[in-house]
Amino acid sequence: MTGRFATSQDFSLKRMGSRMLKAARLNGDTFRELRDDPSTTVQSVSVVAMIGLCYGAGLGLFGYFSGGFSVLGTFTVALTGLFAGISIAFAWSGITFLIMTRLFRRKIAYSQLARPFFFSWSPGLLFIFMLIPSPVVSDIARALGTLWTVVANVFAVKNAVAVSAQQSMLTFIISIVLLTFLGELVLPVIQFLSG
Repeated sequence: MTGRFATSQDFSLKRMGSRMLKAARLNGDTFRELRDDPSTTVQSVSVVAMIGLCYGAGLGLFGYFSGGFSVLGTFTVALTGLFAGISIAFAWSGITFLIMTRLFRRKIAYSQLARPFFFSWSPGLLFIFMLIPSPVVSDIARALGTLWTVVANVFAVKNAVAVSAQQSMLTFIISIVLLTFLGELVLPVIQFLSG
């Protein structure tokens, strides 16, 4: 096997957990290590899938425990969270990659940016606490998980691409504006197709 996927992948859950913890602690060395280690590609995509599932499961189980969702509804919301998380991660990292390579003229491969970018979602594990049937606790878990993930993302991009904190923050702001705009375009199409 040759090319981009020729590297054997690291499937160690222990190392993945350790990397997630270090990423959540905003460890710059970890983000640079992830950038340079192609064997962590599967782990990085797994982190995003896990966070999407935590968000969907937290939201779905909150609805179930609050009496608003059936078992099927809870399962559907959990799977929607999984697929939405993966889709958002790839769109967001793609926009970030374009900003870094086109606007800031940095030379980095997409996979080198994506691995630390995806691991920066590690604080999103807090989303699972959204399942607690208390709106206050659920909202705090969602807010804390989101804020911590945003901060980790800015640090991940800063360290992976070797840009200033200001450039990384500007990239985040531009990415969020573009993602919001794209979401406003795509959501009506999805609603039209499903309705």
